[in-house]
Amino acid sequence: MTFARALAVLERRQEAKIVLGLARMRRHLLRLGRPQAKLACFHVAGTNGKGSTCAMLESVLREAGYKTGLYTSPHLFNVRERIRLGGRPIPEKDFARLMVKTTAADPGKELTYFELLTSIAFQYFAEKGAQAVILETGLGGRLDATNVVAKPLATLISSIDFDHMAYLGETLSAIAAEKAGIFKAGVPAFCPGLKPVALKILRARARKLGAPLAVLRKPWKTVAVDYPRNRQVLSDGRRRWTVGLLGSRQGANLALARSALESSPLGVSEAAWRRGLARLRWPGRFEVRRHGAKTLILDGAHNPEAMAELVRTFDASPWGRKPVRWIIGVMKDKDYAGIIRAAAPRLSEVVAVRPPSPRALDSLTLAREIRRQVPRAHVSVESDPRTALRSWLKTPGAPKTAVVCGSFYLVGEVSRA
Repeated sequence: MTFARALAVLERRQEAKIVLGLARMRRHLLRLGRPQAKLACFHVAGTNGKGSTCAMLESVLREAGYKTGLYTSPHLFNVRERIRLGGRPIPEKDFARLMVKTTAADPGKELTYFELLTSIAFQYFAEKGAQAVILETGLGGRLDATNVVAKPLATLISSIDFDHMAYLGETLSAIAAEKAGIFKAGVPAFCPGLKPVALKILRARARKLGAPLAVLRKPWKTVAVDYPRNRQVLSDGRRRWTVGLLGSRQGANLALARSALESSPLGVSEAAWRRGLARLRWPGRFEVRRHGAKTLILDGAHNPEAMAELVRTFDASPWGRKPVRWIIGVMKDKDYAGIIRAAAPRLSEVVAVRPPSPRALDSLTLAREIRRQVPRAHVSVESDPRTALRSWLKTPGAPKTAVVCGSFYLVGEVSRA
């Protein structure tokens, strides 16, 4: 099978199709010899921040000399980005080879798009002898395909807020219960300070399982920021480390990663922490790019909590009080009204676009919602993200700063452009 053929097989499973549950994956992986049981994993869930936390763990462990596996979603450019060994995407030939093996072990074609990729990741990491694997849940936790790992090294929940309510529930309590579904008996669990209603659920689940839960209420603090180089200096009061990621929540993510890794049997030196964080790159999270005299900021910000974090980071940046064009595109199954509400105080010039996804909200509907919430804003509609980017770059008098946000699919398309 060629890589192109493997992609075609994957696409037929429809990325937008979500069917939660573990029975399919367990039956399938049993046919393959349970590759996930051979892996030492950190399992990370959360409404926001889980990808950045995973990236920190992987980069530091790699610098410490471990052969690392990293499984994340979604991807920005190529699906192979989701499955990384030693920081490198799975090669096309391995992806295609394992697609043959995976589909052969799925005779009824039961697995979803995400489940196929999860299986390939488990197989690839196991056959290559990955010593430390970092797994990011796709959706929720309890019924997510990654939750077939029975005994991870640690479980982490980066945040809990409203997102994917059609699948996870309409209340914070319900959403917290789904996230807490990754906790395992006797396995250390970590979370930041959360809203009391969510924390109550996590504590109850941890007590029931006998999982020691650490609530980290003191994030590392930002003491310096280098926006053009996409890095900041964080401190816990004793140490100062440069982190190759911007954003107001990275201090909380670092506290999680540090505590989880310290609880594990994997030894990591201070030098490895310093190198791993400094060399970290994780595109699409308040990523600053320069285009001549213009500045482009890329951020997935695909739910209200993420958009609020983006606004906080943007307000503290050198561009926070300057004219800016917001280029926004969202998914129709997201709380797009809540996303706009979180950004509304900053919206004066907005371009509504449709991200390249079958789940995308059409740009006219998004524009109507922006006009409803921010009637004073100048709102326009562009046919596609590339046109919106080109217009901003080439139109005389356009603001020198643009923020592209609302979806990782949008961020990926603009990055390609």
